[in-house]
Amino acid sequence: MTRRSSAPLDLADVYAERLGVEPGEGVRDELQARFEHLSRFLLTGGMSRQGKAGAVSAEAATAYGDLWVLTGFLADARTALTGSEGTR
Repeated sequence: MTRRSSAPLDLADVYAERLGVEPGEGVRDELQARFEHLSRFLLTGGMSRQGKAGAVSAEAATAYGDLWVLTGFLADARTALTGSEGTR
């Protein structure tokens, strides 16, 4: 059973835990690094297939993970900014 209190979620603290980094600057630096990796990967045309049919490179898999993390962060940030933030 999960216990919830009425304390509002702090987006930076939530993402520090999810990303395994220190709260504060660690979250900003990690998200920036993921965005930079994803941008470089996409801008250099890194989606070439390697190995077996349908397989993509490890870098492509990492870029997909970066996109997933950044999309989640932006959705959560939008929710926080519109005032419909959750509670823990």
